[in-house]
Amino acid sequence: MGIQTLEFQHVSFHYPEQSIDLFSDLSLTFASGWCGVIGSNGGGKSTVLSLASGVLKPHFGTVLRPSAARYVSQRIDVAPDGYETFAAAYDGLACRLHGQLSLGRDYCQRWESLSFGERKRAQIGWALYQESDLLCIDEPTNHLDGQAIAMIVAALGCYRGIGLLVSHDLAALDALCTTTLLVSAPHVQKISCVPSQALQEADLQRRSIESMQRAHSGELRRIEAEKKRRAGIARSQDSRNTKRHIDAKDHDAKARIDAFRVSGGDKKAGSLSRQLDGRLARAQRAQHSLAEALSIRCSLDLGKAASGVTITGAVHPARTVLHLEEGSIAVAPGRRLHHPPLSLGNTERVGIRGPNGSGKSTLIRSLVAHLKEGTVRHWYLEQELGLAESTAAYQEFQDLAATPKGRIVSAVVRLGSRGDLFLASALPSPGEMRKLLIARALEEEISLLVLDEPTNHLDLPSRRALSQQLECFAGALLLVSHDQAFLDGICTTWWDLSLADGGDSTLTIN
Repeated sequence: MGIQTLEFQHVSFHYPEQSIDLFSDLSLTFASGWCGVIGSNGGGKSTVLSLASGVLKPHFGTVLRPSAARYVSQRIDVAPDGYETFAAAYDGLACRLHGQLSLGRDYCQRWESLSFGERKRAQIGWALYQESDLLCIDEPTNHLDGQAIAMIVAALGCYRGIGLLVSHDLAALDALCTTTLLVSAPHVQKISCVPSQALQEADLQRRSIESMQRAHSGELRRIEAEKKRRAGIARSQDSRNTKRHIDAKDHDAKARIDAFRVSGGDKKAGSLSRQLDGRLARAQRAQHSLAEALSIRCSLDLGKAASGVTITGAVHPARTVLHLEEGSIAVAPGRRLHHPPLSLGNTERVGIRGPNGSGKSTLIRSLVAHLKEGTVRHWYLEQELGLAESTAAYQEFQDLAATPKGRIVSAVVRLGSRGDLFLASALPSPGEMRKLLIARALEEEISLLVLDEPTNHLDLPSRRALSQQLECFAGALLLVSHDQAFLDGICTTWWDLSLADGGDSTLTIN
């Protein structure tokens, strides 16, 4: 019988470009069922999955895993290796997955024309078809609408092996996972409950240590004050009990000092002061230990929002910053998106909603192309950057002068990432790349933000921070997202896309 658990035994690991271990002496055990892996961008979640599945090898220690282990990347640039075999299979499992995830048999041939949501569903279907004993999936719900997420959750719920699941979608994680792994390298904590409860537990642990630290700080201050008081008394008595400044003929004063010395009174204050040395040292050690514990707890607590990033923008002098006549746009071969006249005011906030494949990103790209012909200063955040584009964008950042580069790193840190890990990486994670792009946009004064799924890959604190700052943006907004709560806090006008029976899409303004 093969290995039925996943075990990290004293594992240490760092990437070649890093001078310190990302993880050190890491020991964990996982049994069958899904474990939600959550943490801040760049904190080491994907690294844990890569070590678990064998994509990465530890420098020290051992990872014991089932022989049939698979890692499913969050990147969907190209179809998975061997996808054509899955697409052509008509056994029971293949047919069930194609139906359950609404996959076309021709996806492999037209991968480039698929929406990112369609690619993600196909990637998950292919992974489940491999029938692995260990499945490590990185961000399975990115790009997906509510219906597609429900499909993914139902499909993953049928898996009976050991599963590690990285996601920032708490609802999906809670529906699947019975245990949670909080990751903020080098710190890791496994909690035996669903992720939303684990976040509450992490918050309670942080608050408890903060309370203990406040109590110990008060006690430490009292001991230090008493130590200072007793030391002062001892110094005063020492100065009073010396004969150096007494007149040589003042025999009465000398006699009083001699009597005080014989009684031991001259040493009493000093002795009382020294008695506090042990208590003071213990209190200082306890305070240092609590400070270290609080630092760990804060790094593992995702309940706090990142803050400090400001997106102000500038209102364009023209009342209308974008106008498109009534017409239609090609979405895919044989399919079109039909839209009424579209106008965007200089402070208007438009949320674009619709199911996967309805043409939201196609519409956005068409509007951006139209904007390039005008004078409106705008910034466009694509739904996904390919590996080549990510590498080029990071290289542009690395080539910046020290001052703007420092401001951008500061903004990335305020969005919840660690500056040392960000700068040490050969290529940041997709979540950190989005933070980098957002931080670069802060360097310019823009009048229109065009954001296609801006929360993809972002951790929970960063999502909250971005939402808060977009509410304060002075210019116009075009925002695509499947996160209705995120949209509700920002948008005032809705462009809703719907799919017709013939495959075409229609846009209505609400």
